[in-house]
Amino acid sequence: MANNDSLLHYRKDSLATAVDHGSRSLFYNHELQPIHSTPVFTTVRTSYWPGIVLFLILSIYVLIKVTEPKKIVRVFLSVFSLQEAKQLFREEFKLTKRFSIFLVLCFILVGAFLIYVTNRYFGLILQNHSPLNQYAFFVALITISYLVKFTINYFLAFVSASSELGREYIFNVVVFAQTIGIVLFPFVVAMQFTSYPPEWFLYPSLVICLGFFVLRLFRGFLISVSEQNVGIIYIFLYLCGLEILPLLILIKFLMTNF
Repeated sequence: MANNDSLLHYRKDSLATAVDHGSRSLFYNHELQPIHSTPVFTTVRTSYWPGIVLFLILSIYVLIKVTEPKKIVRVFLSVFSLQEAKQLFREEFKLTKRFSIFLVLCFILVGAFLIYVTNRYFGLILQNHSPLNQYAFFVALITISYLVKFTINYFLAFVSASSELGREYIFNVVVFAQTIGIVLFPFVVAMQFTSYPPEWFLYPSLVICLGFFVLRLFRGFLISVSEQNVGIIYIFLYLCGLEILPLLILIKFLMTNF
């Protein structure tokens, strides 16, 4: 009977010890202090829209490459050759053609994506909005900005009786935009899908944009100089009033109100 009592007592003590140890935390008796008293669930959501947008841009470029490969080469050459640009302007000025519309669409999507990444990287504006809403905002911003630019340019060309000069300037602006979209596309893809730091591709992209902007201003200067009865001072004021000043005002407005 004594042996049975000893055995029963031993089993109860062992069970109590096991239950006591089992109720303790795995990190019992350590120097780390818990931050949350309850479980914290992750709220990270996978965004699929960047892949969809970039795939759409790639599809359009592939379609253009397959259907009209020579025209893409001519657009590239027009950026670096004024003679080629004038020749292309005389042959195909109509910007409403399918080829031109697709390239402009890709430029808007690529440019908005680059601005979106830049805005997220530096934390500039719209930080309380979702990434998709930010991207949609920048798409609308680029579209409206260029529509306003073209409208003002047409108005000034009409007032100054320089319709042909205005049309040629708009053509060059569009050609530069189309080329920038093609050049920047690999960079935005790398920013989105590679594991390398985004600044490796972001800063070169911004430098490329600045270089194309300066080259476009120089192209506008050359086009205006070739026109008779147009003074250098008027050309400089025109380019500043139509290109540089609106851009600075737009940046200031966005930084202040958003």
